[in-house]
Parts: sequence; C-alpha cells; structure tokens
Amino acid sequence: MSQHLRYLKRGRLAAAALGLVALASAMQASASDSVSVTVNATVVGVCKFFNTTAPVLNITNTGTGSDIDPSLTGDATGSTVVAYRCSNGTTPTFSIPSPSVSVTCSGCTGTPSMTATVTVTGGGAGSGMGSGNAKDLTVAGTITQATYVNAAAGAYTGTVTVSVTP
Repeated sequence: MSQHLRYLKRGRLAAAALGLVALASAMQASASDSVSVTVNATVVGVCKFFNTTAPVLNITNTGTGSDIDPSLTGDATGSTVVAYRCSNGTTPTFSIPSPSVSVTCSGCTGTPSMTATVTVTGGGAGSGMGSGNAKDLTVAGTITQATYVNAAAGAYTGTVTVSVTP
C-alpha cells in the first residue's frame, strides 16, 4: 500500500476517533434537569338543598293534615324538614323574603286570604356534599287564632321561597 493511502486511512481513523470523543463529551455535557411545579386547587364553600320531593308545610290545630278547626283555641302550627348539604366546614345562612306569607283560598267566594308567619332553623355547618352528609333545615309556620277564627271555609295555599348562601 502506498504511503499516501496509509496516511489517509490513519487520518480517517483519527477523525473518526475525534468524532467519537466529541460525541462522548457532548453526551456528558448534557446533564438532566428538573423543575418543581406548584399545583393549586380551591374547594369553594357551597350549600345546596337536597330534597327528593317538594317539601310541604301543613299548618294545623287538629293534628290532621292542614286542617284548622276555627272552634278550637290556640294557634295553628306546623313544620317540615328540608335537607341541605354544605361544603365541609361551611356555615349556611338561610333566608326567606318575609316572615309573613299570604295563603289564599282560590275556591272561596271573594278569594280570602290569611297570613302565616314562617321561620327557618338550620342544622349547622356542613360536613361535606357527599351522600350521608345532609343536615336538616326546619321550616315552621304559624297562623294565629285571631287570623283563622273568622276565615271562610276552604283550602288555603301559598308559597314561600327559602334561600341558602353561600
């Protein structure tokens, strides 16, 4: 083989060796790195009513349904329970537009009405929105004897809206 070919082969081998050394150096120079990522999540305070049927507040002085006997003495009263759930540790605030609710007899002559006083009493702060964490809100109503004693006979009905916040 000629001297010149030997130098070319040696040169190619040397170049290849230098390339491998450079590649190895570059691989060593590219070290791994890491970064910390902050993860945020905020559970908001929320309260919701959880009734499977619409609650009904029957006001009575006889103990039967919504019957009021005007010949009996004393106020007619009643209550119903409304289920609610709140985020764990969230304290609800309940409100009604007015404690006085008009109940009207649509089937009576002249459409007479009576006034019922409605109050709400909550069962405390929430323990979570999951099943089994429902609390009871008691909605109570009273119609005074002075209001019903001279009322026309018939079925009276009205509606009150109960709200909860947050």
